[in-house]
Amino acid sequence: MMTNYLYLDIETIPTSDAEKVAEIAASITCPGNISKPESIAAWETEKKPKLVDEAVAKTSFSGAYGKVCCIGWAWDSFEACSTIGADEREVIQSAFDRIGGNLARVPIVTVVGHYVANFDLRFLMQRAIVLGVTLPSWFPRDPKPWSREVFDTMTAWAGAKESISLDNLCKVLGIPGKDGVDGSMVAGMWQRGEFDAIASYCRDDVERVRNVHRKMQVAFGELAA
Repeated sequence: MMTNYLYLDIETIPTSDAEKVAEIAASITCPGNISKPESIAAWETEKKPKLVDEAVAKTSFSGAYGKVCCIGWAWDSFEACSTIGADEREVIQSAFDRIGGNLARVPIVTVVGHYVANFDLRFLMQRAIVLGVTLPSWFPRDPKPWSREVFDTMTAWAGAKESISLDNLCKVLGIPGKDGVDGSMVAGMWQRGEFDAIASYCRDDVERVRNVHRKMQVAFGELAA
């Protein structure tokens, strides 16, 4: 039976929850080698704010605290689509609903992405659990990079113990890489209200993944050159 490929990419942003930010701030304390009150006060003013900002920024990698702001996908050779918005639950549910509109004709699905098993799918699953969103039938319950349900382009290229960015892999394979935007910029773009640019970047990553996967399919004898 023919496999249907679902190319997937998500964009995430740090937590905006005031309680979580306060919890992070409270966990960052002055180093023990600083004991004078005036030195502690200076550290609190000069050093701590940056450390708090850095710790909050890292929550964009955590499905427990970060948020999905955009989901991009494409079926097989169809046009890439995306959903984006401030209501995370609505973004996830809308993407699941729109993706699922094809399920009547796709009995076997393999989700393809770059680092998709350990990040995109895992993050989406965790956020769905937090938000009470029902996972669709195509969603792998235990994502593995080489399972029938998942094809991870990063793992397929680099193996289990190494890594390569999508941008670098595209360059190696002669595929146009990222054009001045990368995932580290998404949080800033979100704060500036550049929502269309984020959605476009997400769809472009879907296309990049699809092009990488097709190169691999040719090598594996699954697709004609």
